[in-house]
Amino acid sequence: MVKTYAVFFLLLTGCASWFSAALAEPGAEQELLRYSRTHDMIAPDGVPMLRVFDTGRVLVHRPAYMKQAGDYEYYLSAEEMKALQERIERKSIIDFDKARLKQQLREAEAALQGGGRQLFAISDNTYTHLSVYPGANGPVSDIHWANLQNDADWHSGLRDLAEMAETERFLQTLLQHPKMMKLD
Repeated sequence: MVKTYAVFFLLLTGCASWFSAALAEPGAEQELLRYSRTHDMIAPDGVPMLRVFDTGRVLVHRPAYMKQAGDYEYYLSAEEMKALQERIERKSIIDFDKARLKQQLREAEAALQGGGRQLFAISDNTYTHLSVYPGANGPVSDIHWANLQNDADWHSGLRDLAEMAETERFLQTLLQHPKMMKLD
């Protein structure tokens, strides 16, 4: 009996969320991207640090461990939206192929070993999480990469890696935008 109610409840909540999405206003804003950066030493709270919408609205979440923790909102200017669009529409972002890029990285590291350069290891990883939603016609691009900035610095010849790191640096500037207003 309890199982039947649990299944009914799950079915009902699933249908309710589908109906709310289906009945949403056609002109409602669409999410363009979600970005977070997490670390091995700090437990993530599960909330994206940055969410950008097609209207230019930006939501920033600073976790409790950060200075000025809380939730913020602001709007991007037309120029900032254009700069963001140019970055997220790059082939390295839209057609992200982790397996191919990892193979290129292994080849570059093998070449470094042969060249006598010093190799290093990172004990506490920093993870980049970027999801780009190109609209109803395109697939979602999900990028999950450990130590993106370090990899890009050490292997600057890998164009896709360098572009991803540049995009992340741009997103980091959006987390510090001067127009932010605290929502809490």
